Amino acid sequence: MSRSRQAALLARHLSEVAECDVQLVHETGALWNVGWTDGPRREEMRDHLDAALTGHRYAEMRDRKISCWRSDSVRAWAAQAIASRREGTLGPAIAEGAAYRRSLGVELHRVGVPDPSETHEYYALLRHIEDRCRATAYPDRAGAPEDEPLIAQLLAAGTRDRANIGRPTVSEFDMAKALLAAEQAPTGNQPPKLTVVRAPAAADG
Repeated sequence: MSRSRQAALLARHLSEVAECDVQLVHETGALWNVGWTDGPRREEMRDHLDAALTGHRYAEMRDRKISCWRSDSVRAWAAQAIASRREGTLGPAIAEGAAYRRSLGVELHRVGVPDPSETHEYYALLRHIEDRCRATAYPDRAGAPEDEPLIAQLLAAGTRDRANIGRPTVSEFDMAKALLAAEQAPTGNQPPKLTVVRAPAAADG
């Protein structure tokens, strides 16, 4: 059996055991990459891969250098943000992260972020959710049934129409702004409500 055929079968096997769509792509030479969205953590996928390669079915792939890389969807970002909010860890993480950034004298500008004028709290929020996603298996899954409507609201709050591509897009940056606004809203003795606050349309060049 050819190596490319074994690679295709291995990707199918990993998709079945990991319960997500897994792609095994040849990079160059002996280098291959296992890629998937959401699903298990990288360490867990590596375990699935190593277990599969111990048998004889994928012998042609044993001497290949195979890396594992997971991407996370905007749904995963929203799910982890809402879970952290429900658990009561979101506010403290934002405050702690912002204070740490200020203590280090970290500049606000961050490459790749649309608006470099955002606050330390904004960047602390982004980092906190990135860390949660990275550490969580299947991060796109709601942590509790009551999270679902709030996840939908947060995704809606992070959606904007972009004229240059002709369709709405969802951004974790816009979700972060909406979530931070909700966290900082006056609430009295009640937890802040998350409402759909759409980011203003920006001119896309």
